[in-house]
Amino acid sequence: MIENVSLKQCMDFAVATEDIGAKYYDRLSDKFSDNPEISDLFSQLCKDERIHIQQFSELLNNLPPETDLSNSPEKAQYVRAMSISEFFSHHQGPFQDDKEIENRDDALERAFNFEKATLGFYKAVEESLGPNPTLTKVIETEKGHIVNLMKSMLVEGSKFRSLQDVWT
Repeated sequence: MIENVSLKQCMDFAVATEDIGAKYYDRLSDKFSDNPEISDLFSQLCKDERIHIQQFSELLNNLPPETDLSNSPEKAQYVRAMSISEFFSHHQGPFQDDKEIENRDDALERAFNFEKATLGFYKAVEESLGPNPTLTKVIETEKGHIVNLMKSMLVEGSKFRSLQDVWT
């Protein structure tokens, strides 16, 4: 979790988060190598996360003089709140033990929730610190990840439901 909210801390956090995701997706791609569609999806997600690491690292290296939210405690608290997630824990998070992932639905659900958590955090950073073209590109890619995962999740026979279902 981020204690003091600055652009540098947000970018450091983003680099670490993308690294967690890349390693996780790489393991899932291997784990589901017998299912080319799912393996390819996780392989592409891994590649995208590695690109995001480079993008955030570039942002980090070209930061303007320290920008923080000390004059806006509400925004700072919002970003801190969005940084609280089981997915952002390096040592105790859900990515530490792949043994709990027994099937494609388990893997897709965990990846989907990770992407939603990262998108929420990046949107909070953008809303609090202002727009940035690179961050905007990453956010758009994260949205694409969520959509691609959803498409893989909402297939006949899966446990997932969406707004298209009739709830009676």
